[in-house]
Amino acid sequence: MAAAPGTLRQRVVAGFGANSVGMALGIGMQLASLPLFLAVWDLHTYGLWLMISALPAYLTMADAGMVTAAGNRMTMALGSGRLDEARRVFHSAQAFVLALCTALALLMLPLALWSPWPPGAGADLRLALAALGLGVLAAFVGGLAEQWFRATHRYAQGTLLAHAARLAEWGGGIAGLYLHGSFAAVAAGALLGRLAGTLVSMALARRGNNDLAWGLRGADWVCVRELLRPAAGFLAFPLANALSLQGVTLLVGMLLGPVAVAVFNTYRMLARIAVQASGLLSHALWPEFSRLHGQGEAQALARLARRASGATALLALLLGAGLYLFAPALLAVWTRGEIGFDAPVFALLMVYAVIAGLWHVPRVLLMAANGHGVLALWALASALLCLGLSRWLGGEHALVGVALGILLAEALLALVCLWLARSGLWPRPAAAAPLREALR
Repeated sequence: MAAAPGTLRQRVVAGFGANSVGMALGIGMQLASLPLFLAVWDLHTYGLWLMISALPAYLTMADAGMVTAAGNRMTMALGSGRLDEARRVFHSAQAFVLALCTALALLMLPLALWSPWPPGAGADLRLALAALGLGVLAAFVGGLAEQWFRATHRYAQGTLLAHAARLAEWGGGIAGLYLHGSFAAVAAGALLGRLAGTLVSMALARRGNNDLAWGLRGADWVCVRELLRPAAGFLAFPLANALSLQGVTLLVGMLLGPVAVAVFNTYRMLARIAVQASGLLSHALWPEFSRLHGQGEAQALARLARRASGATALLALLLGAGLYLFAPALLAVWTRGEIGFDAPVFALLMVYAVIAGLWHVPRVLLMAANGHGVLALWALASALLCLGLSRWLGGEHALVGVALGILLAEALLALVCLWLARSGLWPRPAAAAPLREALR
């Protein structure tokens, strides 16, 4: 079995760097998208695209969390030297994803192309929906490669490749926009970019480590059943995200129209920079949390999680304050004056972003140990609450009400997560044990 490259500290620093690069790419793509799309489309057409591209996001929950649950178990197994178990889990996850993608493609493509919904949809919109759906299926396969990197001490490399695939997907979409300008062209370009990135990740995952392999020889449906419980918990998270992110996007469109969607998504895009920054450290620590949990190192796990939680909370607060101060000038330049600064709406979204950053590390701690079942149910309940509050308050107070609904639901979920982490996987560390012992 391949030795772990470097110390825990070195791996975490490399993972943090990879996440930082990914965040920079993500922010760059988000900032560039608006002016690039508005140079070809008007604000109404761009708002329609945001609504169309939000629909296939519901497919992301179709793997029922199996890929992530399998990745955690592979990491814990390899961390304690159980290579045969890791291989069995990996092959079982591949069999599950292959069966799932085949079934979804056979179901999704006819629905996208020929179903009576959405009513009045033309060929352009239907082809776009089909291509966007196929892109989600390609991402499932890419997720298997990413978990292979994570389990074999190559989190940083896998993360960089995953971000490169997303960049290729975005670049393909922009190329389709400027070459043809239709919804279908944008979606097809994005699909081609995603497929290229996925194939590269699959090849490099195999080339860099011989402990695991692509194939189905070791697949075991008993293993799949064993993974169903933690996987079902992970299912709630993409569903919750789809409800609270894409669901709110669609809700704003129905309540206030496509122009309001473009305005609201632009504000939320900026606010979520603080949320994304909170994940730089916590996601870099995910494989280390899994490994320490698999090895039974509870005290080292607790020390590492506590220090990381404090660091991410401080980062979220500083970024939240900074983004609020610079947002008026940034919006004026970025949107060419088409989207103004609404202080109450933006302030509420920034408070939401700071709260989301406060509970990032506890959430990852629970998820890395496959101990997220209760949190998953609360996440789903919080997303439903978010939609309900946004619908109620948005009907009375427009975007201010929608932003307030998002904030209240996020605050509830943060409190629940902190309580679960403290009472479950977050034992009180020995008073005299310094953090450097956990980082050796």
